[in-house]
Amino acid sequence: MRSLTQILTQESPILLAREAVWRTRKKWAKKKMLAQLDGQPDPMTFRAVPYYRPDPAAFQETTREFITRFADEICAGRYPFLGYGTRDLGLRPAWNIDFVCGLDWPAIPLENRDCMRFDGSDVKVPYELSRLQFLPVLGKAFVLTGRDCYRERAKQLLSWWIEDNPVGIGVNWSLAMEAALRGMSICFLLGLLAPFRSTEKTWLAVVTQSLWQHLVYVEAHIEFSHLISSNHYLGNIVGLYCLASFLDGPRMPAKRHLYRRRIEAELARQVYEDGGDYEGSTGYHVLVTQMFTTVLLLMRANGDAPPYLPKHLVHPPVSTQNPRVARPLFFEKVRRMHHHLAALASPSGQVPHVGDCDDGRTELLLDDLQQMLDVPVLKRNALHVSNLLGLGKSLFDEGTGSTGDAKWYGFDESAKPLPAVTTPKVEVFPQSGVAVARSGPAEIFFFAVRNGIHGKGSHNHNDKLSVILRLEGQEVLCDSGTGSYTREIAFRNRFRVTRAHNTVMVDGQEQCAIDFTRAGLFRLGTEATVSRIKQVNKDNGTSLQASHSGYSALGVTHSRTVSLRDDEAKACLEDHFAGTGSHKVELNFQLAPPWRLTRVTYAESGVRCLLEGPRQLEIFVGAPCTVQMRQCETEISTTYGATTPASRITFSCQLNLPASITTAISWAS
Repeated sequence: MRSLTQILTQESPILLAREAVWRTRKKWAKKKMLAQLDGQPDPMTFRAVPYYRPDPAAFQETTREFITRFADEICAGRYPFLGYGTRDLGLRPAWNIDFVCGLDWPAIPLENRDCMRFDGSDVKVPYELSRLQFLPVLGKAFVLTGRDCYRERAKQLLSWWIEDNPVGIGVNWSLAMEAALRGMSICFLLGLLAPFRSTEKTWLAVVTQSLWQHLVYVEAHIEFSHLISSNHYLGNIVGLYCLASFLDGPRMPAKRHLYRRRIEAELARQVYEDGGDYEGSTGYHVLVTQMFTTVLLLMRANGDAPPYLPKHLVHPPVSTQNPRVARPLFFEKVRRMHHHLAALASPSGQVPHVGDCDDGRTELLLDDLQQMLDVPVLKRNALHVSNLLGLGKSLFDEGTGSTGDAKWYGFDESAKPLPAVTTPKVEVFPQSGVAVARSGPAEIFFFAVRNGIHGKGSHNHNDKLSVILRLEGQEVLCDSGTGSYTREIAFRNRFRVTRAHNTVMVDGQEQCAIDFTRAGLFRLGTEATVSRIKQVNKDNGTSLQASHSGYSALGVTHSRTVSLRDDEAKACLEDHFAGTGSHKVELNFQLAPPWRLTRVTYAESGVRCLLEGPRQLEIFVGAPCTVQMRQCETEISTTYGATTPASRITFSCQLNLPASITTAISWAS
């Protein structure tokens, strides 16, 4: 996010005027909407739309096992989280506590900015619990087993949450996005429990009223701005579309139409033509892809599916004359998002970390349950998304991934022939600033990602021209990840700085300026303008080239060429520095566990390092001057709130510009 001064100097007067008018109108609209909560509630009933269409007999035993094991943990008062492990919070959890540090938030009206206190607490902890995303898992366990213990536990927990969190009071009503995601979880649970028993009418009425309160609250606190549009606003309107889909009452059809159209507008705004999310983060690309996928499934449930969908997705059939049918661009853009995700994923469905990742979901899939149940916390990865990829495969008849979750939405993959999957040697996503080159067991990813939201983004890191290397689906050179957001300022920034990425630092200066105070936790300077990635095909391989201007204040332009040859087990990097004078250059590589440095050899032409892991790997760095090398112990974070010990190797030299550094990374074929 930018400072007020930056906003005033960089935005047009017309846009600023529109924003001022909107904020004034929003204050009055907010008061009017919230007044509804104090008056007579609108008459609402639950609308059982077929979002889920499961055939319990179709699920594999592994699916049943993960879902029932997770549900059993919840029934016992133990709550699994990706980055925090499984926590014993008791049968009736305290919803307003950061259970990591023990601090809580008072039962008073709060805004999100009041919840970030910089006292060692992290508001995302109570937020995560109160998203209630464990409730649909309990509902699925009931569907699969027919055991009432899961149904009753889900009803009990939801009743307690409503009793303990009066609308508008406390930390869990401090952000519209959190209320929207929670409302979706409640809707999904009710969809799984329907039809309801006569003895449940009173309970259902209370929950339905709570859903209406969630809808009114999100509308009153909607996170819209003419100046910035992010996953928060998208989460608001996706949640509102979901709430309006599961509620029957005054104005609900009109609201479904309104929010579906707003979602379409955000898809056009927030997703590049190449399918990448414009916040410039793989973690948020996963979240936003799941949001738009959820919308497609809700469209189908509402009988509002676009006519260009495959026939098996349209139920009931819709008229092509229906004015509420989504434009063809919607389906195509979401398909591109899944293709973008699949291009980054390993065969097991693991996506590299780039930029921030806070493990956000609209609903938990089997990958999430498996990570939380079977993988030690230090080895968990929030971007293991094979089942999200598999859902895309079911929707679009292309791609890879596991289809265990697709069965919940009525997709029968066993009846469909599997098309042959051809993986291209090179894929470039020009607007996103992402490219991947493949040869044999190697994949090298090249990132020339501009700051998200057209320079206004808050989830980017200083990773311009960074690379990630995978061998046989396992990362060797990795990204450092995220850590956490507000628990500790220095900890947050440790994962954002240039040294935390596989790129170059000149004279100790950051690529983009970072404000290391609390005001700068979600701000990044705009100094590093990046070029588009250029692909150069050669007879024996492919080269990818890009540059950035982050060191222009030093009179230096950094450009990098990444080459992967077909005839050698080798990747080559050439870092060229245009400019004049003498400058200290650092080249950093983050080693993914279990890779470790075992031997260093100095030569007149450079430094040679031997790495040991699942196989041997050698890195040779050469320059027209003496190159020094050092190793330091560090941490990487593959799931929010947790870190894993790792190491970083740094090559440094004093270069007289213009000059180049060459790096050859080779492995046993």
